[in-house]
Amino acid sequence: MCLPFVAHTQTSPAPRGVIRLKARYKTGDVPRDLPRKRFFLIKGSLEENKDVIEKMKQTDLLSRECYYRSKGASETLIKWLKDNDCESVYCREIEERYVTGSEAVPEFQTAYSQGLRDLKTPELARRWLTTNLSPEMRAGFYSRKQEVISALVAQAESASRTKVMSVMTDRKGTAYLTDIDPGTYTISNLIASETEKTSILWACEKEVKAVDLATAMKRPVTLSNEKDPKVKCEIVERPLPVCNR
Repeated sequence: MCLPFVAHTQTSPAPRGVIRLKARYKTGDVPRDLPRKRFFLIKGSLEENKDVIEKMKQTDLLSRECYYRSKGASETLIKWLKDNDCESVYCREIEERYVTGSEAVPEFQTAYSQGLRDLKTPELARRWLTTNLSPEMRAGFYSRKQEVISALVAQAESASRTKVMSVMTDRKGTAYLTDIDPGTYTISNLIASETEKTSILWACEKEVKAVDLATAMKRPVTLSNEKDPKVKCEIVERPLPVCNR
């Protein structure tokens, strides 16, 4: 009996790239990490992405403080958002001390009182009080930013014909982009990130090569508001505006 022999060849997957991203800034003489900020990886060089980069530079959104002031937010709500760099009320738990006591936020107190009438129990009223806030106070600032970011991503993808990747930094300003097709890319936050006193927009060119995670760990891509001759970046840093009260 003769059985036919069929040879099966396996093709090894093409090697991929990894980026360990480190975002930080210097205020005065003090270096600080930039936590919980989203960065995007756009196919192509700075020159190839010049149109979308120019659009980024022209984008002038209200700062978080100015937005909430324009909506009549209280000083305590603005402080609550600023203390943990929140863009909406959903970014952290609303603890009991922010509903009652000396640290209470008026908007939270009003929403809590309404929830207590409907839900009857204090715990449920506190946990669900965000549903009784106006859309502008809940997430208006965040939603406005997302609309602009979505438009910029669409423009970048249309020009490069490649899907834009994104990642958010952790509490130490570190993030990882993985499974990248080797080539030239632009790394950017698309919309300037707010710090204590300024906003910073990055657009940096990076040649991505096929490496493993261990190698990427040793060679982080650092974004800073200090010029580095080794990094090809366009950086726009502006002072935060003074808001009308």
